[in-house]
Amino acid sequence: MNLINNYLDYNTGELYDNVGSIYRDALTHITDDVELVSIMDDDDIFLPNHFFRAEQIFVKQSIPSIGIRFAHDLIGMGYYSLKDLKRKDGATLTNQYERQQGVWVDSCVEDQFRLVVHVANHPDSKLNWWNFTAERKEFRKQHGYPPSRPKRPWFELPQYQTEKQIPATYEATQKDLHKKLKLALSYMSKHPEEKITVAQLADIAQLSPYYFIRIFRSAYEMTPLQYLTRLRLKRASLLLKKSTSTVGNIVPQCGFDNESAFIRLFKKEFGMTPVAYRKEFQDKNAKASK
Repeated sequence: MNLINNYLDYNTGELYDNVGSIYRDALTHITDDVELVSIMDDDDIFLPNHFFRAEQIFVKQSIPSIGIRFAHDLIGMGYYSLKDLKRKDGATLTNQYERQQGVWVDSCVEDQFRLVVHVANHPDSKLNWWNFTAERKEFRKQHGYPPSRPKRPWFELPQYQTEKQIPATYEATQKDLHKKLKLALSYMSKHPEEKITVAQLADIAQLSPYYFIRIFRSAYEMTPLQYLTRLRLKRASLLLKKSTSTVGNIVPQCGFDNESAFIRLFKKEFGMTPVAYRKEFQDKNAKASK
């Protein structure tokens, strides 16, 4: 199963794997004490043939906020083109996916299914998955979930426990290494504005830089610096929504060296510029208050 989200607990710096939006997704939904962030591994080069097929069919058709891993899972469900999805609906697709996997998934997964169906019927659409959250909430309020919905949550699956992904012969070693990684994660989450190096993080984790990078990638499917960049971008997105600071002032607060590089990375992650992101949030709030 590849529909992977990550819940980020800012108290520990820990990423909790979740069934949800994937590769290159811009996750902006926020709960009371947990935030969603996306993962992206630019070094993921050697993908199986079905990943290339997924990229050709779905990703390269520029579906906003949908990545290759989600596309791969659509193919795994038997949908090989957008044409196959024209007469489907997001709720039914979600129910199908949950039955297939034997777990219930995060609600934002349904938002993504709704998005791909929408794009299948409206190819020029520029909507993102979060634009379907209200629609999904209203539908589930009226219709609920099927009685046969799996009772087991996604986070109980072994493949979504980061500790289990660390290569080690003994469970005790896995736990020890996981604790060391969490020291580095915690430091990154508390000090994203600092100039942090891999050597510094490895020292905090009491590991050699080479071994630190190796087990970090095994556990979190990204490098330490990729993780740090996403932390910084997430912090920037929060500041854009919750403060009146200019983009120029937000840049150093989030550990970026220059504004142009920040804007490029932000647009790559969220699919829009920081200014457009702030405007979309403000417009959404204005509509909600009417």
